[in-house]
Amino acid sequence: MSPRRIAGVLLPAAVSVALLWLLTRGVSWPELGASISGVPLPALALYALGSAAGLGLRAVRFRLLLPKPRPDTAPLLLVTVVQNCLGDLVPGRLASFGSYVYLLVRRLAVGFEPAAATFLLSVVLDLVTLGPLLALAALVRLGAVAGALPSNLPLAWIVAIGAGFSLATAFALFELAPITRALSRLVLGPGAGPGPAAGGRRRRISERLDALADAMGEVRKAGTLVPVFVISLGIRLAKYLSLHVLMTGLLVGAGAAGRRPDHWDLILGVTATELVASLPIPVLGQFGVWEGGMTGALVLLGFDREPATIVAIGMHAIAQAYEYLLGIAALGLLALAGGKIGRGASR
Repeated sequence: MSPRRIAGVLLPAAVSVALLWLLTRGVSWPELGASISGVPLPALALYALGSAAGLGLRAVRFRLLLPKPRPDTAPLLLVTVVQNCLGDLVPGRLASFGSYVYLLVRRLAVGFEPAAATFLLSVVLDLVTLGPLLALAALVRLGAVAGALPSNLPLAWIVAIGAGFSLATAFALFELAPITRALSRLVLGPGAGPGPAAGGRRRRISERLDALADAMGEVRKAGTLVPVFVISLGIRLAKYLSLHVLMTGLLVGAGAAGRRPDHWDLILGVTATELVASLPIPVLGQFGVWEGGMTGALVLLGFDREPATIVAIGMHAIAQAYEYLLGIAALGLLALAGGKIGRGASR
């Protein structure tokens, strides 16, 4: 392995370790260990079940977005599990995008453009469902603050941002194909004709973007955007409910007293955490950044720092371990299948 690649691994690992060290100063390690090991088994089982349900819904959404003939559900579920475990590996979901497109093209006989289009549409659908729940959580929390619960978050602004974000992402969802086609024209340059004089590399990129826009347009014509939006809401609710069960289990394991974060606090905290984790910070698997974002959000919501830190570290550690375990198992099953798995009937 070249020194550059070694540095590319060691630097993010060092940043993650430094961030976690700063975050855990003053936190009792025995208490943290007791919190994780003391999570009730029913809470872990419910978390695993809710997380698995979310993965199943993601696979169904991918399948509805893909053109006919569609891949069978079982191999597509395995691909979904693999790409999901790589979602936090690097910022921007690049590892998740790359693994999803690669496995669909090489193993499930799906074209590059439909594979890339379905992934990008799924990302936008995730964002569309984020805004309404974020605004609702802030509204509920705003009412609680009026009833004397402390908070340093600008909740009224969050309501407005959530509503505006919903409108912007909904517009992007329905106009993603024209936006991509406009980007193609921008890449090609003004006044570029159909001949080879426009430049080989730019023309190839433009043609690929046009093909991607065509694939997105086919999805809209198929009339699947409304059902996949409903499925996307189910995916987000499954995520929040499973994380809430896990958070409650960690607090039980730690024997934390006093007021505990509720479901709406979790939505605000996870949203803030995802925004922080999406920043281009060189860390390994978002370790350090995710915990810091979640801890900061919970502290701003009025919770004590130590239980907030324990919750953040425990949630991320258990969730990552579970997702990587499923991802390795799914990758092994895909390897055992061998060759191209192909597509099912046109349905």
